Amino acid sequence: MPRDTSPLGLQATGFRLRRTHEKSRNGCTRCKQQRKKCDELRPSCSRCTKRAYKCRYQNPLSDSNLSDEEGSTYLPVPNLHLPSRSGVATPDSPHALSSDHLSFPSPASGGPRLSADEDGVLWNPRSPATLDATELGLLAHYLTHTSQTIPFDDLDLYALSVGVPNLAFKCRVVMSSLLALAAACKSHDIARQARNPLDTQDLMDIQELLALAERHHRDSLRHIQVALHNSESYDYLLANAALMVLYASANHSIRVHLAATAKQYGRQLPAEVYPQHSQWISFTRAAHTASTAILNDIVDATTNAWTPVTNPPIETQLKLPKSVLSPQDGPSEKTKRLFSPIVASTSSRAIESLRRRAESTTDVLKTSQLSDYDYQQLQASLETLSMLENCACTALSTREEKQMAELPQSPPISVEQLARVSPWVARYMISVTSMESPQALRRIIMSFLNKAPAEYLSLVQSVLDSPPVNARAEKWMSRDSPGSDVPPLNPIHLLALDIFAHWLVLLMLLDGVWWIGDIGQWELGQIISLMKTQNLPCQSDTGETWWPESMYLVKRELTSNA
Repeated sequence: MPRDTSPLGLQATGFRLRRTHEKSRNGCTRCKQQRKKCDELRPSCSRCTKRAYKCRYQNPLSDSNLSDEEGSTYLPVPNLHLPSRSGVATPDSPHALSSDHLSFPSPASGGPRLSADEDGVLWNPRSPATLDATELGLLAHYLTHTSQTIPFDDLDLYALSVGVPNLAFKCRVVMSSLLALAAACKSHDIARQARNPLDTQDLMDIQELLALAERHHRDSLRHIQVALHNSESYDYLLANAALMVLYASANHSIRVHLAATAKQYGRQLPAEVYPQHSQWISFTRAAHTASTAILNDIVDATTNAWTPVTNPPIETQLKLPKSVLSPQDGPSEKTKRLFSPIVASTSSRAIESLRRRAESTTDVLKTSQLSDYDYQQLQASLETLSMLENCACTALSTREEKQMAELPQSPPISVEQLARVSPWVARYMISVTSMESPQALRRIIMSFLNKAPAEYLSLVQSVLDSPPVNARAEKWMSRDSPGSDVPPLNPIHLLALDIFAHWLVLLMLLDGVWWIGDIGQWELGQIISLMKTQNLPCQSDTGETWWPESMYLVKRELTSNA
C-alpha cells in the first residue's frame, strides 16, 4: 500500500512539517555553535549585538569583518599623515600628524588596509546612511535632546543642531559618529533617571547602547584614512573630529559612573562596561591634532599668516538665534558654590609647591647621566608645568582679575582664509579646539590636553596603561585590597603624574558637564592610589597634605553629602 506523503497525511500520522527557511551559510561562529539562524550582519550580527558578544566570522568579507584586535573596545593608534598642499600625504609635510605621535585610531596594523576600491569603504560624501528603527530613534534623540544639551553659545547650537545633522544626512561616516554620541547620551539619561543604574534591565539597556555606539564609532574610524586624502571631505572630517571628542568623553564618563556606583554597592560590572583607561585622552588629543593641522595647512597655503577678522563675525553672517538658555559651562551648582572657591583659594600655593618639587627633581637628575630620551621627557614635563600654571590662572581668575591682568589673547582667525572649509565649520572648530583663546571654562580646562606636549601625554599614558597599574585599578574598582604590586617609578614619571594630578583637580570642576561628569574625580582617585605604592608620603615641602589628595577628599565628602 503506498504511503500517503501529502501534508494532511503526514499530520494524521503525528509528524510535524518543518517550515522552509533560508539557511545561514555564512553565519558567525557563535550562532553556528548555538545552532541559531544568523542574520549575517557585519561587523556584528543582531544576536551578538543584543547580547554584547564579540562577533566573529569564519569567512571575512572585504568590506567589513574586523580582526580580533579590531573587535576590542578601542583600536590602536598608528600615525596618519595629512595631505600636503598638493593633496598627497608625505612624511615631510610640516603638519604631518606623525610628529605628534597621536592621531585618530584606525584598524589594527597588519590587517587589510583600506582602499578606495573596496565596496562600502570608500569615503563618499554623497553616500547617505540607511538607518534601522533603533538608529532612527537615536537620530531623533540627538536632534531633540543631545544637540540641545551640549552648546555653550549660539554658534555651538547652530553647528550641532543644524550644521552637523545636515552633513550626517549626506555622509554615513558623520552619521555613524552622530549615532555613537546619541547612544552614549541616552545611556547617561538612563543612568540619571534610574534609582539604581545597576538594576539588571537598566544595565542591559546601557550595555546594548554602548555596544551599538562602539560599532558605529569603529565604522567611522575605518573611513578616516581615506578621508584624509580628499580635500573635498574637510567639512566632514572636521565635523567627525568634533563628534569623536564628545563621544570619547561621554563613553568614558558613563563607564566611570557605573564603575563608581558598582564600587559603592560592592558589585561587579561586566568587563565590557569598565572604564577603558586612558583612551579618552588619546581621542581628545588626536581630534585636536587632526583639526588644527587641517586648518593650519589651509591657512598656510593661502597667506602663510593669521590675519585679523575684518568682515562681520560668522555668527552674524549665519543670523544665529539667541536660543541657548542653559549654556554648558562646567561646574554643577554645588561645585560652583562650595568646591570651586576652595580650589581657587588654594591652587596658587599648591602650584608653587609643585614648581619647587619640579626644580628639585631637575637638580637631582642633572647629577646623573640622562639619556636623550629621558632628557626630552623631563623637558616636556617642565613645559607642561608652565601650561598648567597658565591653565589654572585663566580658569580660576575672576572676570575682574582677568581684565586687570590683561591676559594675552590669541589673535582672531579670518574664516575667509579657510576657503576649502564651510564658514560655520571653520568657526566652530576654531572655537572647540581653542585655536583662539577659549571663553568657556570647560574649554579652558580641556585645552590642557590640546596644548601639552605629545611626549608628556605619552609618558602619562604609558604609566596609566601599564599592566600592573591596570590590575591595581581593577582591584580598586572592585573594592579588593590593591596591594603594592606596582614597580617603582622613576623621578620623571612621578613628576609627570604629579602635574597630571593637579590638572585633574581642575577637571573635577567640570562635573556639571554631562559628558565629563566624574571623570576627574575617578582618574584622580586612581592616581592617588598609585602614588601611595611608591613609598611617598604625598606631602608637599611645607609638610602639608598633597594638594590633589586634599582636594579629592574634599570633593568626595561634598559628593557623599549630595
